[in-house]
Amino acid sequence: MNEAKNNKELVAAGHEFARLMSSDTPIIDMAKMVTQLAERLDCTTVALREKTKQCDTLAADNVARADIIGRLVWQYSASGIGPVKNSLNPASALLHDALEVLRHPATVAAVNELKAQGVEIAATTYHPLVVTGGSDDPQENGLCIREDLLSFARKLRTGEAI
Repeated sequence: MNEAKNNKELVAAGHEFARLMSSDTPIIDMAKMVTQLAERLDCTTVALREKTKQCDTLAADNVARADIIGRLVWQYSASGIGPVKNSLNPASALLHDALEVLRHPATVAAVNELKAQGVEIAATTYHPLVVTGGSDDPQENGLCIREDLLSFARKLRTGEAI
């Protein structure tokens, strides 16, 4: 088997090999295919982990920038400056541009994803014996609150919650 196959070619070869495999297929050929697929999966998994870390870092940076821009927008708006596209007043033009940056869908999605992750952490670490009303059964209250938190996390991801 060719060592220089890309992922797509290797996956296709694996599917074809599985389709053609029979009880007459030598075990060594099966082992070679499984080894190649496992090695490529290991490499892909490592690369995916690294990209995920990079995306998480970039998303966190973006959230921090969005927070700063949001505070800048609030300060300018509170001082009576209005957003005006291509204004001769630099503060009005900057306020307009800042508001546009805050509305970028990728930024909104990244912020919502991080919020949803935080809500999920709260839900999974929630101690069900903490009762905040509802039923007299603490376990039931804990499960209801946990489900509400998980539902809220799903709504954040879809953009239904703010």
